[in-house]
Amino acid sequence: MKHLRKITLIVAVVALLFSVSCSKDDDASVDLATVEFAFDQSNPPIEQTVINNLINSENENASLAGTYLSTANLMTIWLSYFNQPSNAVQADSPIGGVCGNNSVTYTWTSTAGSESFTVAYQICETDDDYIFQVFWSVNGGDFEQIIYAEESKSELREGFMQLFATNPNAEVGSTVVLEYEWRESADGSFNYTVSNDEQSFLLEISVNADNSGSLSYSFDGALYYTATWDATGNSGTYAYYSDGEVTQSGSWSN
Repeated sequence: MKHLRKITLIVAVVALLFSVSCSKDDDASVDLATVEFAFDQSNPPIEQTVINNLINSENENASLAGTYLSTANLMTIWLSYFNQPSNAVQADSPIGGVCGNNSVTYTWTSTAGSESFTVAYQICETDDDYIFQVFWSVNGGDFEQIIYAEESKSELREGFMQLFATNPNAEVGSTVVLEYEWRESADGSFNYTVSNDEQSFLLEISVNADNSGSLSYSFDGALYYTATWDATGNSGTYAYYSDGEVTQSGSWSN
């Protein structure tokens, strides 16, 4: 279970943030100020009831599957930045070089003693996608991008989100701390991945229209764990791997 330590660390960091409700608007002609993201805490990528049933299972292998799935849903915590507070002001011009004049940018600042922290939330678009960016500035410094995301304008959800830092004290660079990617199919199935190049993990999830699904977890390019579950998460299968070979496998039923 050593690979869960990195997952636990991520959970501990992001648990300090809160998420708010928002939804996706597919109309490309709408005011960008009304465009919202595909997911939020009440509409996470993976059905939370299924995750809860897995985590609460008496079978530790089912609980492990639920832990991995909960890591996927932690994406929604970062979306607290995608909703500007009442004291936000609209900027006169976009930040960075991605968005042109057809964009909307909001900034807001909080202070603690002599420290100040400014957040900028920016939305723009291409012909096919909406672009969402979040920047922060500490003590009046230059804005640094911490989140970059794209969502398709099509009815079926498709997009990705990259996270470049987890807290204001972290060094912000071009390295992606976490990347989420998703694609919805016409039959209601949904593919979702969580990855990190630096920590070398890849979580691949496939969910069917009835919420049954499967996942695989790889570390340093090697497959470590796979699982399947039914529509409720009350039964499923699991397998552990080493050097590409199954070392343990079985099933559970609550």
